[in-house]
Amino acid sequence: MAVSKAAVDKRPMIERIRAAAIALFKARGYHGTPVRELAQAVHIETASLYYHFASKQEILFDLIAQTIEAMLDGVQLAIASESTPEGRLRVAVRFHVLYHIARQDEAFVSHSELRSLSRANYKRILVKRDRYEKFIRALLADGVRSGAFEIDDVPLTGTAILTMCSGVSDWFARRGRLTPAKVADHYANLVIRLVAAK
Repeated sequence: MAVSKAAVDKRPMIERIRAAAIALFKARGYHGTPVRELAQAVHIETASLYYHFASKQEILFDLIAQTIEAMLDGVQLAIASESTPEGRLRVAVRFHVLYHIARQDEAFVSHSELRSLSRANYKRILVKRDRYEKFIRALLADGVRSGAFEIDDVPLTGTAILTMCSGVSDWFARRGRLTPAKVADHYANLVIRLVAAK
């Protein structure tokens, strides 16, 4: 999704660069986006872009890292008021789905361009992503311990749930028949049925 000049000009330059990078990386891919074109999108010289980010690789790392950190902060906040394993898992799934719809382009780039990270940056992102995945697995494990959930393989189930929920960033259409809330509710119901003790 292209970002209009009127919309970005009011934001700090770093935010303008991030927004342009998300749009261009989604449309053309990381490797298909020259730094010169990224600078043009925010109406600065290429040399000026390097004042804010040392490289295009740093921009990509920054985008993915910020996405994961926002998700971890958001899911922890979302479950804070829930007291049962089912309630915590339900709101965690809803948060994950709604985040991937509300921040669809960022979520898409974060998944599709992982392969474009340098080896060192990829390892740094894996540490962050593992924290999020461990958090979700902990919710599942708590449910198993309490007797609310029946799960044979918690890590595998956690991966399956996250893969399913993250996929909404690939297909959700804002003019489709379902609202974001309905999609989130449906996914939450699916997940609860998947793990609920029989």
